[in-house]
Amino acid sequence: MLTTDDPDANIRTARIVKRLFPHLKVYARARNRQHAFKLMDMDVQVTRETFHSSLVMGQRVMEALGVPPAEAARNTQRFREHDEAAAPVAPGLRRRSGAGGLGQEAQRELETLFEADVAPTDGDGDDGDAGR
Repeated sequence: MLTTDDPDANIRTARIVKRLFPHLKVYARARNRQHAFKLMDMDVQVTRETFHSSLVMGQRVMEALGVPPAEAARNTQRFREHDEAAAPVAPGLRRRSGAGGLGQEAQRELETLFEADVAPTDGDGDDGDAGR
């Protein structure tokens, strides 16, 4: 388990451990998405240290801005699912395409997801939320 505050030290340690003990399962705390991607490319099990707190804070801000709590919770869960689905890209692909490119694609997908959530109704009184 790697939990040092220095992302570079985590990367170096993971690289050495994986080289010496290739079948060992390594768990590491990642400071941010780029750090997480580097660790994931080495087949390290990753927990992002700021992800959960960012989700909680985002939900609280939505509620403070007047979004009903159930809707804020739903938006937060949808963001979590989208973000987690976008993260496990095939190892090495992030390096070839660049983290910025992957992030921009994920951002476009997320914008489309939320735009669909606020699309106007067709006037029949059904807001399309029956399945949610």
